[in-house]
Amino acid sequence: MSNRNNAYTEVYTILQHLNEEEYNKIPPEIVDAIRLNRNVEYEYTLNNKLDLEKQEMLPETKAILFNLFRDYLATPEQKNKIIQMQNEERQKNELRKQQLYSSNVFENRQKENVYNPNIETKQIVKYKENIFKRILDKIKKFFGKK
Repeated sequence: MSNRNNAYTEVYTILQHLNEEEYNKIPPEIVDAIRLNRNVEYEYTLNNKLDLEKQEMLPETKAILFNLFRDYLATPEQKNKIIQMQNEERQKNELRKQQLYSSNVFENRQKENVYNPNIETKQIVKYKENIFKRILDKIKKFFGKK
């Protein structure tokens, strides 16, 4: 089984510890999907003495729980703040990628491709018909004249 299936097991275990009001905020089809995709052979237990954020869990579990919280359990203010933080993080990542992968390779190529009449250009190759087609056309032309 994959880490994802183990993560579903961890999430399902955690969901079982939610109070009824919070549990009912999550659509039943989501809970069913988690239940059906979990690894039943993997055992995960919560330490009741630790807060949820201090529990040992897979990174995938944290991601799933984060999405469940954002989409179903967070207040509208919390949800807006989370979405705003995610958008800011995406913008930072895009800026980092642009800085990391920016290069002048294409700029130099564009300068080289500018038309210069002083530079000799390559002659365009003319298309010639297939040899069989040319012979067939000559035979047709020959019989067409008679």
